Amino acid sequence: MKILFALFLLALTASSAYAQCKFVILVTTGDKDDAGTDARISLSVSTANGKKLVIKSLKPWGQKGHNNFEKGHTDTFKGSGKCLPSKPCRMLLESNGKGNKPGWFVDKVTFTQIEQKNLSQKEKTFNVNRWLARDESSGTLFVVVDDCAK
Repeated sequence: MKILFALFLLALTASSAYAQCKFVILVTTGDKDDAGTDARISLSVSTANGKKLVIKSLKPWGQKGHNNFEKGHTDTFKGSGKCLPSKPCRMLLESNGKGNKPGWFVDKVTFTQIEQKNLSQKEKTFNVNRWLARDESSGTLFVVVDDCAK
């Protein structure tokens, strides 16, 4: 009986480790002069134990034909993949610094994971409130928001 129970727990753990999720990412560009960008934007979110979701470019996850990352707008990006095992607490947001007006002022990023099997959700808002630009006060094209220790 103990062996059957152990096998059941193992199967349950394995199935949830490979569960499929839908992801919804809301990116809010600040309402400052020249805040928008045409640069390629990538995103990585991770859990406290280091499990990651890496998106090399948000554009394919966005609405076709929509001009993303414009001043004062919130853009929605949707995709799917393997579920993260827990709520993300760390984010790396990065610009390639190219295109017309490559500097970008980001207010916040909200990440939502929806498990397809049971529709459970994990959501995290990462407050950024800074420039991703070489010619602004930050001087960098990336930001890491790490709330894992909180």
